[in-house]
Amino acid sequence: MARKNIVELYSTSSTSKRVDIILNNFAGFERILSGYEKSLSATIKREREFNRRQRLGDIGIRVQTSGISDPTCNEVVNRLEIQEAIHRGDWRNALKDADDFFKHRNEIQTIELMRNDYDIVSGQLDSLNDDDYRLYVKYLNTNMTYIELADDFGLTHDAVRTRLYRSRATVKANSIFFMESDTDSDLINLQLSKCA
Repeated sequence: MARKNIVELYSTSSTSKRVDIILNNFAGFERILSGYEKSLSATIKREREFNRRQRLGDIGIRVQTSGISDPTCNEVVNRLEIQEAIHRGDWRNALKDADDFFKHRNEIQTIELMRNDYDIVSGQLDSLNDDDYRLYVKYLNTNMTYIELADDFGLTHDAVRTRLYRSRATVKANSIFFMESDTDSDLINLQLSKCA
């Protein structure tokens, strides 16, 4: 069975599982999203180019043009425009002339949801007291073991385990509250826009 990528997994996960995904990948979460955006923009760009060539009746033979345009520059600009549209959550502009419209739209919307959820979870770290915040953020951003953290903070192994468990529970509960109330307001706004 093929392994789901993080965006596919995220799109089908409950709110609680989404918080777990963020916390388990916290140190590299933004980098993961950025990498996925780049890959998705490259895929969409290839689809656009293929479809454009098909519309023009391309049979695979390249003909030199006047040499006035700069194809390399145009390629970079197109790729960056697609990537920026994906980053903004603007699937309409990102998916012009692309294949797999619904699949890509879901990916773009999921990436936008992931960024919003990451902001909520990151914000909830601030709800921890100073000592727990320093310990938990260090735990999230490093590969330190409980023993290493205990030595670093001058605590016992059990104290570190307890404080990390309590911090995660607090961040998770607060994040779920805001993520679910944000989802409720999105549903209300969607229903209101359908009525208008």
